Amino acid sequence: MLTVLISACLSVLALVGLVLSITSGLITAGVDGVFIVLVCLLMAVIFGVNALSTAASAGYLPVPARFRKEHK
Repeated sequence: MLTVLISACLSVLALVGLVLSITSGLITAGVDGVFIVLVCLLMAVIFGVNALSTAASAGYLPVPARFRKEHK
């Protein structure tokens, strides 16, 4: 549960940084602004996928039948 919470918070913080850098006009400042936006987007995706996969493996989210491991 703690890992899901930490990953979700870091993903939200990265999305907040993405929104702030776009709304402040940093993206038009040149290459640095574009790289900041890309790094924030990458961090949001990485931590978001981590939170979702951890929550699914812990049983907090339902897993579709086609992705379930069948035990023989």
